[in-house]
Amino acid sequence: MINRKISLFIIVLFAVATVVMGLFLLKLEINVSSEFLLPEESPSRENMRNMESLFGKEKQIILVVKTDGLFERENSLKIYDFLQKLSSIEGVVSYNSYQDAAKVSLIGGTNVQPYFKEGLPAENAREILDNPLYMDNLLDEGGKVALIPINVADGADVKAILKVASDSLEGMEFHASGEPVVDEELNGSILSLMVVYPPILFGLICFIYYLRLGSFRAAVIPSILSIIAALWTYGLGVIIGFDINILTSTVGLFIVIISSSYGLHFIDRYITNRRILERHLALKRTVREELIPVFLSALTTAVGFLTFLVSSLEAFRQLGIMVSLGIMLSSALVLVALPAFIFFVDLPAAARKLHFKGRTHDKTIKADKIILIAIIIFSVISPFLVSRIERNFDQFDYFRKSSTIVKSAETIREEFGWNMPFYVVLNKNSLFTGSDAQTISKLIVEIEELPQVRGVSSIMDVSKAFNIPLPLLQLSARSGDLPVQQYMVGNSIRLLVKTPNTDAVSSQQLEDELKEILKDYSQYSPYVASPLLIISGVNSEILASQVSTIVWALIVITLLLIVVFRSFKLALVSVLPIALSVFFNFSYMAILGIKLEISTAIVAGILLGMTIDYAIHLVNRFTETKDIYRARQEVRPAIFSNTLALAGGFATLVFAPLRLFSGLGLLLAIGMVTGAILTLALIPHTIRNSKKPIR
Repeated sequence: MINRKISLFIIVLFAVATVVMGLFLLKLEINVSSEFLLPEESPSRENMRNMESLFGKEKQIILVVKTDGLFERENSLKIYDFLQKLSSIEGVVSYNSYQDAAKVSLIGGTNVQPYFKEGLPAENAREILDNPLYMDNLLDEGGKVALIPINVADGADVKAILKVASDSLEGMEFHASGEPVVDEELNGSILSLMVVYPPILFGLICFIYYLRLGSFRAAVIPSILSIIAALWTYGLGVIIGFDINILTSTVGLFIVIISSSYGLHFIDRYITNRRILERHLALKRTVREELIPVFLSALTTAVGFLTFLVSSLEAFRQLGIMVSLGIMLSSALVLVALPAFIFFVDLPAAARKLHFKGRTHDKTIKADKIILIAIIIFSVISPFLVSRIERNFDQFDYFRKSSTIVKSAETIREEFGWNMPFYVVLNKNSLFTGSDAQTISKLIVEIEELPQVRGVSSIMDVSKAFNIPLPLLQLSARSGDLPVQQYMVGNSIRLLVKTPNTDAVSSQQLEDELKEILKDYSQYSPYVASPLLIISGVNSEILASQVSTIVWALIVITLLLIVVFRSFKLALVSVLPIALSVFFNFSYMAILGIKLEISTAIVAGILLGMTIDYAIHLVNRFTETKDIYRARQEVRPAIFSNTLALAGGFATLVFAPLRLFSGLGLLLAIGMVTGAILTLALIPHTIRNSKKPIR
């Protein structure tokens, strides 16, 4: 029973909860590393951990500097100034540069003759151009382009590094890439996604709802409630111990876009009832009419997201938990807090500006037939389209092709033939011998013959460049006389395999080819490690979990509908449109050339949970009116208004700073429109043409 005292208590309680959750929100942390997308026990992560335990956990920034001559005095001093400043930047562990090049000899002890002194080249400095240790590794054959690998610790100030580069290398063209640069760019884009886009969505949804409800006050309430639900969700995420990753950064957007429809349906029904009833009776009747549809819509949508729990990817599971939690919180706000608010602030009936007037019965039947024919045709050609979907993923697909980071990656790839590191690690139980040198040289030749490989950098380059046998190099490395830790530590050797490809499929193919070669070198307990294999692992997990996610969602949603509607037939009729919506979604991917990757892989589960809302509201009205066309006539305006808001909200992601979310937004926008059309066409047609009455 709604009264003044209870309503006031509810409002105060929800206000206090909002303040408390807001305080927890201040502790929210962002973690965009691809490594944490995979399970802890995955082979790719295990190999990376093993390698890092030997060679260090530092990540690498690849900086390429283009000049009119690296040995020119002015250019050389600018690069030297930059290198000196690097050491003082937080998180910079070490770096390699052509200016650290030297002639090394072990005759009579370690003898090192640097080619540069305080940035100025010695007379014989151009000898570097004839040294395979430095050529195509740290500078190009023309002596105009330098590659500077910078090893940084977790939490390194990447912005400071790029700022120092910009200031010190003024007048030169430089490009930065590598995992830390990608992560820094993702951090900024995600922050923009979380801070900039919610207000834009708020305004857009309010405008569409205003057109439907005819009252600015009524239009604002659903979005405010959904924003409060999003705030609570992030606060609870902090309490649970979740970080914000590449997927969970969209949680707030999903909650705002999806759950605002619950408030729309409630207020739309209240305004309709208010035309004929006084405030309290209209409110009581609205609660009774909307309780089941709103709760069931929220529950089925939450189930759609909770099916991500079957995925082995932690990011998917966290997304499912957080969005489903936010949606249920939003439904509680609509069914508990909203009635308490309306008890004090009336929302009188207003002239609607968005009517969606229905056609005559004959025209409606004709339109339904045209839509059904289109559905049948598209259903027939869809299997052929689905087979064309590209199932691949590239870390640089996160960004738009015009972005600085993509252009930098392409430049580095063009100049030096690689962009992200790919390693082969060789472990031995004893010291390396002259025989090992021959064996490892043979292995390197085999690797360099692979189509994807553009070269291999290793301790053997040092051995050949300075004519120092491998066993002596190992002893010098152990004594600290030679800084070759990037290639050799203890009885372990690391080969840097240079590949221009950074996508998941090519990375997996290269790993397989390397493993095939390494079968003949089992005496070294070899393994392959690379950040690219993390991406490849994510890609494989996405494909593996896609079918299971869809199947589980359909099963659970169907069971819920059977329980609620107490009719197996009604449940199947309700599920049919959403199943087709998901099927058509994959066809749209093929038509639009959108890849199946980390962001678009979640579209199917989201559509399953969201488009079922339309069927629930339609079938619920049908069970009350016993006339499917009258039920459609009553719910169609709210469904179309909701569809416009959802499609418009998701469509804004097309312009998101991350290309990663462009395909996601476009597919969800089209999917919501498709779901609404299929629901309003298929369900009435199926019920009307059923041989036995469906109840």
